[in-house]
Amino acid sequence: MHAYQLTEMVEAVGLASKLPLQGVTMERIENPELDRLALDHLANLYKIKDKREGIHLSTLVYCLTRSFFDQLAPVEPTDEEVMLFALGYGLQDVLTPTGAGKLVCIKDGITYSPDFLLKLNGSLGEIKTTRMSSKTLEDHLPETWIEYIMGGCYIREETSYNLMVLLMMGNYHPPFPKIHSETLVFEEQELQANWDYLLGRKEVYEEALSSNQPPQPFQWCKDWECKFCKYRLQCQAMEMVAKKEV
Repeated sequence: MHAYQLTEMVEAVGLASKLPLQGVTMERIENPELDRLALDHLANLYKIKDKREGIHLSTLVYCLTRSFFDQLAPVEPTDEEVMLFALGYGLQDVLTPTGAGKLVCIKDGITYSPDFLLKLNGSLGEIKTTRMSSKTLEDHLPETWIEYIMGGCYIREETSYNLMVLLMMGNYHPPFPKIHSETLVFEEQELQANWDYLLGRKEVYEEALSSNQPPQPFQWCKDWECKFCKYRLQCQAMEMVAKKEV
């Protein structure tokens, strides 16, 4: 091919890329059936709608009232919840280091399974995905993360834990995605105090299951958990009834 022919081809491609779409008729039709196919696939793949047996560490870290309803009177997860869980599980699968193992431990009737266990040194690891800003993460970690991680350390009789965080929005300035990893180290007294706290919550949860009466709404959760909770209306109704009975 001669040089002038190559030049003509480049110029033609460049011109074509700048031409507007002329004479193209496109109708856009929403396809909710395809949405449902994808959502059902993700829910089945990651068992998002399955009910877990036993009392898990995460059960005690998050809202006990929600955990009660999830166990005895579950409501189907919303499409948004399915997407959030699937995103977290999917990225966890991708980010889990090669050669990492899985582990399930039970202590004092509490089941715990770390995201990964590095075979190199047997250290625990947790993978989190979040939309919080990297600047927020620099200041503090969410309480629920710390309580869960400390619980895992106590069960494994270790004082350190590897945390890997995928910040999907970075610091909210392009380029957005950012990954941050750190090793958390605790004192044994701190781990014992956190475990005693979790055992206290376990007693409340077990009593609720035994009596078939949910834990008092808005008392056993973090403030932010209620905002988009699917059981919020039930808790509000229970609170109204309780006030009338006083």
